[in-house]
Amino acid sequence: MNKIKAKPNSSEAEKARNLMRWATKAYIATELSPDTKATDAPGGKATTVTSSHPYASLSLVVLDHDATPYMMLSDLADHSQNMAHNPKTGILFDGTAGYRDPLAGGRVTLIGTMQKVNDERMLQRFLARHPASKLYAGFKDFSLYRYDIQEAHLIGGFAKAIWVPAEDLKLDCTGSQELIAAETSIIDHMNSDHSDAISVIAEQTLQLDPGKWRMCGIDPEGWDLHNGHVHARCTFDQLVTNTSEARNALVSQTKQARASQ
Repeated sequence: MNKIKAKPNSSEAEKARNLMRWATKAYIATELSPDTKATDAPGGKATTVTSSHPYASLSLVVLDHDATPYMMLSDLADHSQNMAHNPKTGILFDGTAGYRDPLAGGRVTLIGTMQKVNDERMLQRFLARHPASKLYAGFKDFSLYRYDIQEAHLIGGFAKAIWVPAEDLKLDCTGSQELIAAETSIIDHMNSDHSDAISVIAEQTLQLDPGKWRMCGIDPEGWDLHNGHVHARCTFDQLVTNTSEARNALVSQTKQARASQ
């Protein structure tokens, strides 16, 4: 693969991660499993014809704290069967919504491999972001899949493209284990005791329409919220790694939002 190489800076890696973290869905590209068809040849002998093609599809996605993507897929779906044959998969995150010219918007293409995993923490993180998925999450044919990033291609608009290695794209979370372990309790606490803070940040800081906004995820770079129909994200001014830093950041955001009322 011939690629134009340039050393990405931290802001470019952060821009790519932020675009990915905003996404609730992503396009995946797999290799269509070879079709083997029996055909009648002259003389009555059977022959086989195999063919393989790229296959694109769409799926819901959630990112781990370090930006590793996870999807919940049906094992019966064509893309899942394709990945069982060849785990090499491409993922496209589209950040062009709202642009008059979509090509002026950002997007991130990942190359890597997809594999089925058992990870209860990430399953709960997925369901918190996509509550409607609870309807089929328990079906035997549905499984959680983790995407192992090899490299990312960030396009930030016209003539703004750069390849970002996985080690630059992914966030180092070695010091964030306390926050990761406390994520569910933070979400439950904010939604049950501080729904007013979530609403004022959503409406004043993020300029979202009034609604029943709820926190659905938190990571070192920010937190996610939805109202049952729309997803949004609120970023932190600096990385948070534990419950104390998360509390301070959320209190500060709440005060700023109320001051703008």
